[in-house]
Amino acid sequence: MNARAGIKVDKATFYRFIERQTEGRFEFDRGSIVQLMSGGTYSHSKLIKRLEVALDRQLDSLEWEVTGQSRGVDTGETVRYPDIVVEAAGADERGLSTVNPMLVIEVLSPSTEEVDLNVKPGEYMSLPSLVAYIVASQTSPRLTVWLRNVGGGFPDAPEVVEGPDAVLSIEALGVDIALAEIYRRMTGN
Repeated sequence: MNARAGIKVDKATFYRFIERQTEGRFEFDRGSIVQLMSGGTYSHSKLIKRLEVALDRQLDSLEWEVTGQSRGVDTGETVRYPDIVVEAAGADERGLSTVNPMLVIEVLSPSTEEVDLNVKPGEYMSLPSLVAYIVASQTSPRLTVWLRNVGGGFPDAPEVVEGPDAVLSIEALGVDIALAEIYRRMTGN
């Protein structure tokens, strides 16, 4: 469950706040600090790890960094903490967020589904660097994918990549991930 604090803050105050936190997860949403659910299911954790490993295997570590839930994405009005962020190598080592993600992945949870599928796409796709936003089901081999097209825009509706024989291709990053690889031995497969 996400809880919204009632106090309005600016982004600098939010960053100072999260630097002092030892527990809990928080996001900045249009002047408010939002507390996120801590933890997740075993399937959620496995899927994140498998996606990170698949990306690490295919991306040149001298060119790209694959990070997890501790790396924020600053969209202007929000600072979100997606499950996976891919950005160009060489970012500020002390930075708490990026404004230049190439790829953002969220793994669905019942408490985040509405925001992940209906709010975050517009936020993330407003970033000029982003080439793909992906929302992964944790219960079946299914990815909801927004890919930037050759004209520089995103489609009105996402593509759904699903089934054990499906492959996620992100040409701009040179990545092809077989869903059978990331969903092996998971519920419903």
